[in-house]
Amino acid sequence: MTPSNRQLCLLLLYLALVPAVASSFTKSTVLSENMILAQDALRTLASESLRGHDLLLVTDDESQRLLDVGRVVAAAGTSQTPVLHLTQLSLLHTAHPPHHTQGSLLTAILLFQHDPTTFLLLLANNKHWNPSYLVLFCLDTHLNTTTVLSQPVIQRSRFILLLQPAAKASRPHLLAFTSRPTDVHHSVKKTTLGAWSPEKFLSREALFPPHFKDFEGHVFRVPVICFDEPFIYFDKKNMAGDCIGANADAAKTIGNKLNFRMKFYYMDDVIWGVKRNGTWKGMFGELMYKKRDLVINSLDIAPDSISDFDSTYPYWESSFGIVLEIPQPLPQWRNILYPFSLLTWGLVFVTTVVISFPLAFILHRLHHTSDPTSIVFKVAGVLLGQAMDDKKIRMWWVRVWLTSWWLVVEILAVVYTGNLVAILTIPAYPSRIQTAEELAQSHYIPCMTDYGDIVPEALKSSENPTLATLGDKLFIDTNFIASDPYRFLLRKVLAGTHALICFYDYLIFTLHKAKVTHTTYVMNDKLYKGYLAWYLRRNSPYTTIISDHLTRLVETGVYPKMVETHKTKLTEKVTQVHGDGVLNLGHLQGAFIVLVLGLVAASLTLMLEHLI
Repeated sequence: MTPSNRQLCLLLLYLALVPAVASSFTKSTVLSENMILAQDALRTLASESLRGHDLLLVTDDESQRLLDVGRVVAAAGTSQTPVLHLTQLSLLHTAHPPHHTQGSLLTAILLFQHDPTTFLLLLANNKHWNPSYLVLFCLDTHLNTTTVLSQPVIQRSRFILLLQPAAKASRPHLLAFTSRPTDVHHSVKKTTLGAWSPEKFLSREALFPPHFKDFEGHVFRVPVICFDEPFIYFDKKNMAGDCIGANADAAKTIGNKLNFRMKFYYMDDVIWGVKRNGTWKGMFGELMYKKRDLVINSLDIAPDSISDFDSTYPYWESSFGIVLEIPQPLPQWRNILYPFSLLTWGLVFVTTVVISFPLAFILHRLHHTSDPTSIVFKVAGVLLGQAMDDKKIRMWWVRVWLTSWWLVVEILAVVYTGNLVAILTIPAYPSRIQTAEELAQSHYIPCMTDYGDIVPEALKSSENPTLATLGDKLFIDTNFIASDPYRFLLRKVLAGTHALICFYDYLIFTLHKAKVTHTTYVMNDKLYKGYLAWYLRRNSPYTTIISDHLTRLVETGVYPKMVETHKTKLTEKVTQVHGDGVLNLGHLQGAFIVLVLGLVAASLTLMLEHLI
């Protein structure tokens, strides 16, 4: 090759390499500027915008190489901001306390250079991962962060901030985005917040502005059991329509406010929610395995349900009531004794003896009365309305003695007569069982229907001897009709052999429906007092939103009014009338017995007077 040709080739090679070297230098400069911007933004987040909040910083290997994470942690420590720095691998394979990975007091920052999809899919297995505030800090300008935002584990968080360098810009800068909770939509709307600047995002409130407006007409899939009066039940006038009730009204009110609708999925099995062999049955099974969105039936807050599902703040206090048959009234001939208790009758007898016998003895010893026995009969006879001639008694102390006695007798007579009149018109009943201890010691057998509640297992495993005894005696009815689940057990209650355990609010409705309010009563003691809540899938980002609105309905009195309205609609107002309202011969048994006893006593007294 001649020198001229060699020079020409070198010239062409130089002209070809200059643009490539210039382009590489430009890209390196831009990348370096982006990393500088990211380093400054991360330091600002940790030491200024989120100052004083608990921070969890999670990084991948490449982001740690590109940024000086230790410097960021040190800057946060200087501003007294606690920071826990973990790698993705450490977060996945190390057990951390729940307050390190969830809650409204925590802000988590996920810093990544490579696509974190694999990491996020593994993180989804951690049911405790649910920070209310989440920052996604992407260092790759070309990564599709919309896909990252759409990951269900990301959408658990209620407030989300995404920072990413601008891909095509005249000068390097960071862009800020957000995503509202859209788990129910299974899609994500990536909304821009503008360019990042420390002056614009000075606080956590500025980083995470309120961005939730409504659910944009989304349809919530709600599994229901429509035999849960007064909370959820079928409308008798329109059995083909949706369920109605206080909870249905509350959900519709919230839906109108947040712009969502409900579609009810009616349960084939009447099982509220129970975990058997590690698998959820009933409405909880629908929520977990069939991806339903919300359960609004009356469900207690329990440890198993709390660990596997989200729940709203409690909206109603609940308990399980126990209903028994009202004991048969005492025989009507006992009406003559019933106005006074046995203790009162005993005291009357003792007082009569104390008044009459000492008086007769003293008069006989001091004044030599010839007939002390007659004095005893005359003093005691005052109880039966017999008159006593006080003119023959001239001693002042005896008159004081007898005057006190006559006053006592007058009070006893008035009280006895008044109570006797009441007893003649109102049947007298034996004492009722009112406590769990009395029920456990009685012949009654506690019973329930098998609809998947915690009570049977709780009774059997209880360390309380009384509750354990009830659990051992418990009878479970597995063959029941959903529309009238207590028909069989109520017959046993009315037979005087069983005591029915049922959710209290539904129990009152059941008694009115069966028209047994006159023949049954509810014990004073209640079992397992607790609180009701609505349930959602675990780590749903909109749990707090729905809970806030439901709590608002309770606090303003709207929800209690809804419950009262449906209770009034379901239960007819019945005036409780005791007795027949008229006197019959049976009622007068006691009066005639008193008359016969009086005649017999008078005859015996007359015979004794003649004999003596």
